[in-house]
Amino acid sequence: MKFRAATTFLVLLVTVVSYMSIKLVYVAWELERVRGQELGRMTSANYILVSNGKSIWKSTHLGNETSANRQFLSHPSFAEFVSVNCKAIFEGDVQTLEQAKNMKTQLHDNLYSDQAIHMQTQNCEEFRRYHGYNYVPTTKEETDFPIAYSIVFHKDIAQVNMLLKAIYRPLNLYCLHLDAYSGNSIRSAAKSLAACFSNVFLASRSEYVTYGGFSRLRADINCMQDLLSKTQKWKYMINLPGQEYPLKTNLELVKILKIYNGSNDIEGITGKRMLPIRYQYKHKYVSSKSGKSVLIRTGQLKEKPPYNITIVKGSAYGVFSKEFVRFVVKTKISKEFLQWCKDISSPDEYFWATLHHNTHLGTPGGYSGPPDKKSWLATYASWGGRDQCAGKWVHGVCVFGVGDLPSLMTKKEMFANKFYLDYQPVALHCMEEWIHNKTAASLPFDSMYYRALPFVKKPQ
Repeated sequence: MKFRAATTFLVLLVTVVSYMSIKLVYVAWELERVRGQELGRMTSANYILVSNGKSIWKSTHLGNETSANRQFLSHPSFAEFVSVNCKAIFEGDVQTLEQAKNMKTQLHDNLYSDQAIHMQTQNCEEFRRYHGYNYVPTTKEETDFPIAYSIVFHKDIAQVNMLLKAIYRPLNLYCLHLDAYSGNSIRSAAKSLAACFSNVFLASRSEYVTYGGFSRLRADINCMQDLLSKTQKWKYMINLPGQEYPLKTNLELVKILKIYNGSNDIEGITGKRMLPIRYQYKHKYVSSKSGKSVLIRTGQLKEKPPYNITIVKGSAYGVFSKEFVRFVVKTKISKEFLQWCKDISSPDEYFWATLHHNTHLGTPGGYSGPPDKKSWLATYASWGGRDQCAGKWVHGVCVFGVGDLPSLMTKKEMFANKFYLDYQPVALHCMEEWIHNKTAASLPFDSMYYRALPFVKKPQ
């Protein structure tokens, strides 16, 4: 009875803290909107962005009837261009949600194209100011705990910029891996984007990424090698696709990772969901009509992995301690297992998980318990047949829409996968506004949930 009462009390306490945190974010939202009124102005013919009294860009693509008397937020937001109430969306207001589903910006080509980002980054000072990179408050706790990132993408540099802006801090490190198959337009934009920051760089080696192939795994390892070669200090590395977006502020991420205390957060799957046909047979690459390589299964059985390794499946994405990253890049064990993975299908869904859960290998931050019973909080994704999706399904994974935002803001995971900037773009822009205001509000952080995780290394 005492245990049940204690559990009930903790659940109620977490619920109250979550509710109060949401209310505090809403207070910050209103304060930011009021403060934002002082940062912008409209003319009768043009839409002009003003920052520190200087006009940066202007557009004539908004008619007077949609832009009159509209004010700016203190950071670039979709709300600059259309009338959208993000607060009402997060509260689940049905009428606002229905309006937002069909809302699109007329400025997509002008602001979101590869060419637009390339043009904007020709003046790095104005680019950083316009996109809010210069205005992010950074605490000493964040400064003392830098995070490294690997971001892998093949399109939509504007969406990558939105992700980068949300997680950017001056002492963090960011490795951008652009698919070698991608065109010159996005390549130029990515280069000029990285050139605007001393802590953002393109991977030194770019892979021609084949869906389900070894090159996808190799892309992250290339970034790992590059990040380890930098003189800047960092504590953890998080690998992301360009279509993820954070559910936590940078300060919240730092607090969670400090609790992790060197433990990795890597998914582990065994049993029926292992898809053993992917690694029990050898695969090979053949050329397609498009000129790209595709992976096909052969009839040849695959040899057993080295070092008495038991294969475990998991996500391609995770949270890795620096010691784990060094283990992956430097050790003979990791290199030999990586070689074994070259001719299996989707090795990025087996490599991290297998190393993490085979602790007899001496894996730093590894987990020795049952893989399926370990919580995994690196990324939240909604899967068909299991989860709800208010957006749309693509290859069995939910592309989040505005209707998903009320539930996303309650998740314990660090990131959400995935968003499309050209599908219900209000969703991504309201996420941007939410993270911005959470950061500005400097809310209290509830650490109890993360401290109770069974895989967390306890302080010595």
